Amino acid sequence: MTSRPIAATVLALVTATGLSCSATAMASAVRHVTPHAVSVTTPQSERTAVSSLKWTSNVAASIGQSDWTFTSTGIPASHFTASHYAVPSNVFNVSAVGASVVTTTSTLRNQHLRYTIPLTPQYSTTTSANLGAIGVLLDGAVLYNPYEANAATVATADNFKVTKAGVTASFLDSCNGHPGPGGQYHYHGLPACLVAYATAGSTSQVVPVTSFTSATTPGVAETNALAKAPVLLGFAFDGYGIYDNVAEGGATVPVAALDACNGIFSAVPGYPAGIYHYVLENVKSSRSSIDCYHGVVSSAYTQALGHSITAMDPSADVSAITQALQASSATRTGRLRASSSVVARLTSLFKVLSAGVACG
Repeated sequence: MTSRPIAATVLALVTATGLSCSATAMASAVRHVTPHAVSVTTPQSERTAVSSLKWTSNVAASIGQSDWTFTSTGIPASHFTASHYAVPSNVFNVSAVGASVVTTTSTLRNQHLRYTIPLTPQYSTTTSANLGAIGVLLDGAVLYNPYEANAATVATADNFKVTKAGVTASFLDSCNGHPGPGGQYHYHGLPACLVAYATAGSTSQVVPVTSFTSATTPGVAETNALAKAPVLLGFAFDGYGIYDNVAEGGATVPVAALDACNGIFSAVPGYPAGIYHYVLENVKSSRSSIDCYHGVVSSAYTQALGHSITAMDPSADVSAITQALQASSATRTGRLRASSSVVARLTSLFKVLSAGVACG
C-alpha cells in the first residue's frame, strides 16, 4: 500500500466519523470507575510536579500559564535500554518463532517529540487509551498502553527471548521497554530503572530478560526514603501524573486499589492532601499500564494517533492527519474529548496499516 492512499484513507475516516465530542456522545461511551476516584473533581495544578521531575538531559520541559510542552528525541540514554532486542516476524503474533535479533543503535530513531500537555487536568468520563504513545516519561521516551499492535496481546505477559549468532535478546527489556514500529522506544509497564534513577541517581545498565518464571516483572527497589514514597515518572496526555506503585510510607499500591484506568486519588510528594494520578504496576497482565484516560485529553492525544499511523508509513502527512483530527475534535475549551467508538475505529485502521510490518 502506498503512502498516498494511506493518508487519504485516514483523512476520509476522520471526515466520515466526525469525531463527535458532544456531551451526549461522551455519555454513551463512559465507563464508571470505583467510588474512591469521585472526590478528585477539584482541579489541581501539576505545575509543582512538572517542575520537580528529574528529567534527563534529552528532555526540555517548558512551562506556560495553562499548559506545558515536552520536547525530546524520544531516545533514552543508552543505559536505559538493552543493547539488542528480539523482534517478532509479525506484530500480530508475538512469538519467538521466526523472530530476529536487532541492535538498539540501528533500530531507534529520533522521534522529534513535541507534546503540549495541560497543567491543570480536568477529571472527566473515561476515554480509551489509544495505541501508540499515551504519555511521556522522565527519560524522554513514551509510555504505551498494556497491549501490542493487535490490541489483544499483553506485552508484559508475552515476553520471550531469542539467541542469534551468540547474542541473546528479549522482546521486552528488564525495564519493561522495547522499540516499536518507526524506531520508537516505549514502555508497557513499571520501569524500575527509571525509579532507581529518580530516587538514587542510578544509571545501571538495562539488560535483556533471560528468565520468565517470575510471576511479576521487576519491582521497585526501596533503597532509600525517596523510594519509599510515590515516585513521579512522567505524565499522561490528559495531564495527570504517572507514578510507580509505592504509596506514602512504602506500602505497595495493589491493583485492586486502582480504578479501571489504573488511577487513584491519594497523597504523593508535593500533594499531601491527595491528587489523582496513574500507577504503573509490575504485573504480567493488562493492569501493567494505563488502559484509559480519566481526564480531558490534550492535543498530544491526536498527535500520538498521527505518529502511530506514520510509523507504519513514514511518507504519510502527519501534519494533515493531526490537523484533521483536531479540527473535528476540538471543544470550546481547546481540549479534546474523543469517544471510545472513534478510538476503536482508528485502532482498527492502525491494525490494517501495520499488517505484515515487524516491530522496530
